[in-house]
Amino acid sequence: MSGSAVSGAAVSGGVASGVRTGRRADVVRELAPERLRAAADAVGRLRDERGIHFAPVRHHSPACAVAVRAAIEELRPAAVLIEGPEEFTRLIPDLLHEETRPPVAVLSLEGSGSGSGSGAGFYPLASFSPEWVALRAGQAVGAELAFVDRSFGERSAAELALSGPAAPGQDDAGEGGIGSGTARPDPFARTLMSERYLAHSEAMAALARRLGCRDHDEVWDQLFEARASAELADWRAVFDDVFAWSALARLDYEESVLAGEGSLDREARMAARITETVDRLSADRPTASTADGKAGPVLVVTGAFHTLALVEALSGAPEGAPVRDRQPEGGFGPPAQGEAWLVRYDHERLDGLRGYGAGMPSPGYYERLYAAHLRELRLAPESAAPGPVGARALATEILVDVARSAAGRGHGVSLPQVGAAAEAAVRLAELRERSFPCRTDLLDAVRSCYVQDDGGVGGPGEPERPLGLAVAEVFGGRSLGDVPPGSASPPLVRDVRDRVRAVRLVIDDSVPRTTRLDARRTASHRAKRQVLALLDFVGAGFGQLVSGPDHVAGRGLGLITEEWQYCWTPLVEARLVELVHLGATLDAVAVARLHEAEARLAGTGTGAAAGTGAGTGTGTATVDALAQLVAQTLVIGMGAHLPRIVSLLRTTLDTDRDLSSVVSGARRLLGLWHARVELGAEEHASELLDLVSQALATAAYLVSDLGRTRAEDEDTAIGTLIDLRSLLRDAAAAGDGDHGGTGGKNRTAVVRELARLRDDRSTAPAVAGALLALGFTDGEVPDDVLVTRVRGALTAGADPGTAVRFLGGVMRAAPDLILHTPEMFDAVDAALRTLQGDAFLAVLPDLRRAFTWLRPTETHRLAKRVAERTGARVDQVDVRVALSEEDLAAGLALDQELTAVLERDGLAHWAGGPGADTTRGEA
Repeated sequence: MSGSAVSGAAVSGGVASGVRTGRRADVVRELAPERLRAAADAVGRLRDERGIHFAPVRHHSPACAVAVRAAIEELRPAAVLIEGPEEFTRLIPDLLHEETRPPVAVLSLEGSGSGSGSGAGFYPLASFSPEWVALRAGQAVGAELAFVDRSFGERSAAELALSGPAAPGQDDAGEGGIGSGTARPDPFARTLMSERYLAHSEAMAALARRLGCRDHDEVWDQLFEARASAELADWRAVFDDVFAWSALARLDYEESVLAGEGSLDREARMAARITETVDRLSADRPTASTADGKAGPVLVVTGAFHTLALVEALSGAPEGAPVRDRQPEGGFGPPAQGEAWLVRYDHERLDGLRGYGAGMPSPGYYERLYAAHLRELRLAPESAAPGPVGARALATEILVDVARSAAGRGHGVSLPQVGAAAEAAVRLAELRERSFPCRTDLLDAVRSCYVQDDGGVGGPGEPERPLGLAVAEVFGGRSLGDVPPGSASPPLVRDVRDRVRAVRLVIDDSVPRTTRLDARRTASHRAKRQVLALLDFVGAGFGQLVSGPDHVAGRGLGLITEEWQYCWTPLVEARLVELVHLGATLDAVAVARLHEAEARLAGTGTGAAAGTGAGTGTGTATVDALAQLVAQTLVIGMGAHLPRIVSLLRTTLDTDRDLSSVVSGARRLLGLWHARVELGAEEHASELLDLVSQALATAAYLVSDLGRTRAEDEDTAIGTLIDLRSLLRDAAAAGDGDHGGTGGKNRTAVVRELARLRDDRSTAPAVAGALLALGFTDGEVPDDVLVTRVRGALTAGADPGTAVRFLGGVMRAAPDLILHTPEMFDAVDAALRTLQGDAFLAVLPDLRRAFTWLRPTETHRLAKRVAERTGARVDQVDVRVALSEEDLAAGLALDQELTAVLERDGLAHWAGGPGADTTRGEA
């Protein structure tokens, strides 16, 4: 902490007292360090000698917004210069368009082709943002408008990292649990208006302690937002106080810190642009001058943290040298022309309680507070919605709205409770010396009067509760802005909006919605699903499939209806802007993504196929991955691009040596054929069946590989066999029936190879058992052959491990055979009776796993039959042990303790650990 910071902390209490007694300027002069007194004098000189007026503001502050409007209406400046990347100036016409409705944001992208989003930044503007008000009020008086901050593209990686969302635990859960819970930082929610220096200022912390406030946000409310409307209209007093407040925070930071985070470089650019504007207006006096011949006033609207540095740099003060030294001798040249886009924004990402890194928390509340001020000052436009006049009336309405919202969620709040909350809020405000109940007073009143025994408001790490959700809705707000048609939004964003609106999906706010579709029977639902799937495929983050048939993943294909959740947020627009390098329309971007996926699977490129889920990550195509890409192509309505993918798939069917991939891909293709009407793929129906037939031919060639399966891979191999059997059955039922279904000749070849593998004595035991069971179930293996093979595999002379693997294959493929075939039951019973103790224990784990394929009712029937055979009671055999999670945890802990003791005593082999003798008999 610097020496100046110590002085700032010491003077903070006096400034607070002076603000409350009205002796603002006197307090600053009496108690402030010399640097602040000199800066205050410099503010007057710059105003009187050069016509430069400073409007130091806090971003998204209603108090500052009212003061900025009053200053512009009185000064009628020739120019209004605003903190913000200078390339934003070209977007001012769109920002001022009559159809632009806040909250909106200017989105900057650094390296947009990377796809990582690491260089994205938002410059949000709400109706109560001083910068927004400066633009609108400046336009009304005919002022020249410009943004004068350094270009976003000139920020270093370190600066971008610092401008990200608040870290968990830092400003992410306000008011002791009232809010929306733990913040979930958005990867794209970086703000160009970061105020982290206020949260960490020692002076602000000292001021908070002196005023009895919980954090710097409440300090701000106490000193500024708690002022009456008429007080805020006294803009000179407001800006003097804001300057003193911010200068105290500024004194906490060393020059090296400010240089590292980019503040000094930014201030150098802003100071230079201010000087250029003043000099140009002075040289053009006939069109921009006052009655005394001086250039018309220039109003500088910046974050208050920068005002001290700008004043010192422009006035020539020695403390301004670090800023002036960063200005090149020949100036900065023409304003930057980097890429920037106007996008819609919403209250959720503007809310400091939900992770936003700048400005005021609870935007819904402050938006209404600003409107109440305007109504009291009679400045609200005639088209504005009716509402409370003044902040006092607003307080009661806020409490009523919270009660109504909580009641709608099942948390009833009575009228007496509302009255008690209103009384509590007023008394808290009086106790805290505020002219009306502010945000924290209202939240404290809610906590005191609305919380009942059966539920509170929730908080970080707690389940969301009805009252907490109501508070988040009313204080956080849910507004979503709008931008005019044909604005500076990229063509891709406009095209997506048009496509989404055309299928009647709601994007007028950022509220999550659910839509249920019956794409099989309703054409309009098919169109809606296609748009949702397209946006999901390109990675826009707009919607996701929650339930129903998923033809890409191959799940739920027997379901009729599907359910999608979707929500249009600024993040969606940010992701779309990142995709503009791929195309100007949604279809163009989808085609580019398809090409990326093809290149990745073919090993000819490195593009990532967002949303496809296809590919092995090695650049080598597989049948299943390409079939998945075929499915994706049809689902998003891009069937015209199938020929390239199908050609690659046909080639891969000749080279893929993985039977599982071939079978899975063929089943996926057959599912697409069944859904051809739903997917609008009738013209591709015959081609899909032809691909299935080719896949069957490949499968016939690869079936023999299953015979050489290793013991550890037998489960996977049996799963492939079961899927292949299902494919054969479904393929026989598909097609036009000219040759008995799809790929009749190739199906016959597969059946023949399976029979050959079944009869091969060298086939892996589990695979042989599964083939025997499937053959019997399909009528290809007679009863006597089944029994003979089972008895032969389980004979007394057989290796126990091999025998159990064979039995496991049978049970996996057709577990009910042991119940319905007495001869098989007898063979298994006889084989198990002949096993010696050590041999039985050795195969017991595999034996147990083999019988897990039985359903519970089948297990009970088997237990009953075993009991009858052995003379035991059923309840001795069919025992169900009910264990709780606590029982399992206790058992695991005991097992670990016992193992540790055995290892310590050199008896690890008793527990089957390293060195254990697993061939020993009973103890």
